[in-house]
Amino acid sequence: MNFLKNDEYYMSIAVGLAEEAMLRGEVPVGALVVRSDGFIAGRGSNRRQQDRNALAHAEVIAIDEACRTLGGWRLSECALYVTLEPCLMCSGAILNSRIKRVVFGMSDDSSPGAFTRLKSGSLLRRTEVTAGVMERECKELFERFFKKLRSERKMSKLNFTEVKTEAQIETAAALADEIWHEFFPSVLSAEQIDYMVERFQSARAMKEQINSEGYKYFLLLNGGTRVGYTAIRHDGDGRLFLSKLYVKKDSRGKGYATEVFEFLKRYCRENGLKAIWLTVNKHNDTAVSVYEKRGFRKIGEGVTDIGKDFVMDDFYFQLDVEQERDGI
Repeated sequence: MNFLKNDEYYMSIAVGLAEEAMLRGEVPVGALVVRSDGFIAGRGSNRRQQDRNALAHAEVIAIDEACRTLGGWRLSECALYVTLEPCLMCSGAILNSRIKRVVFGMSDDSSPGAFTRLKSGSLLRRTEVTAGVMERECKELFERFFKKLRSERKMSKLNFTEVKTEAQIETAAALADEIWHEFFPSVLSAEQIDYMVERFQSARAMKEQINSEGYKYFLLLNGGTRVGYTAIRHDGDGRLFLSKLYVKKDSRGKGYATEVFEFLKRYCRENGLKAIWLTVNKHNDTAVSVYEKRGFRKIGEGVTDIGKDFVMDDFYFQLDVEQERDGI
């Protein structure tokens, strides 16, 4: 095959795609399909976390795009460039699409179905292989990604335990009752606090929210100590609603809220959600200031009747996770 550019040129584009995947919190793998005249027919980067799809490997995405671009499933005049040695699934896609040549950067010794093992048999005997192109750059990406991942896990003080059992629901409700009664007296009347806790944060209310309304509650634990809780819900518009985030009085100022927000941003990236939004009482100046400093922007306000002549008079704030991530 007579390509217009050398292997390093096309692999450098694949490395760039891998870097884009890493910025989204994905394992950094990039791929492209190049026709024999040098035309790039398909590009792909790892999207498994974002798409929540086990099939969303960089190679499969690139092959799919190339088939649509070229108008057929036979890619026998094409080469595949990928930063990591293809796995068993992607090897099958290479075989079925009749790709003539595979060029990869970093070997994957951990995969039992790695491409070179299959190539040593008869299955992929007609496929040409070039390994180790820009191997150092590809390995550096992986090392950076997993070093950062290990660092984040090591630095975390909190354990996020999802509330599922009856006992966990009772624990979360007890935390809510304690925190609300020490946190809100400066903003709400005692009568409204009692009413809101019973209606929205009692064990009965939490159970209904978890089982029927799509909410997830998490206990925030430092070692064996309960320091607070948070509650979230996927909205149908690609956003995450942060319903509750409360830390006990004696645990504030220790960086726990920062860890929660990092957890929520990772959660968004892993689940393909592009923004976090929340409501905050207009008279809660401290909370409003905190959210603004964390990059949230005001997107609206509203008054909600919650019964018994009580209302929630709130601002609505939003953090665009993709934009915030891209700015790092």
